[in-house]
Amino acid sequence: MTLSAFQELDYKGRTAVTGRGVCVGGRADSEHIILLYQIESFYIEVFFHKKNHYITRFFGFDDMNLLDPYLEKINICIPY
Repeated sequence: MTLSAFQELDYKGRTAVTGRGVCVGGRADSEHIILLYQIESFYIEVFFHKKNHYITRFFGFDDMNLLDPYLEKINICIPY
């Protein structure tokens, strides 16, 4: 699966592809829980509406700079 192929899918197709991915992070804004999935060479953000309990948006990307909101939450412990 490529990013461009994912972007051409409808809601049902995007849901199916995301379900085959690995959830690697999460965050929240005022309205959404946003889960980050990795699919092969790209990532998908799934925006889940907190009040209405449904997915409002899928956002696929391969720009590593867009991972910054997730990387800030990773606690890296270096053993001595």
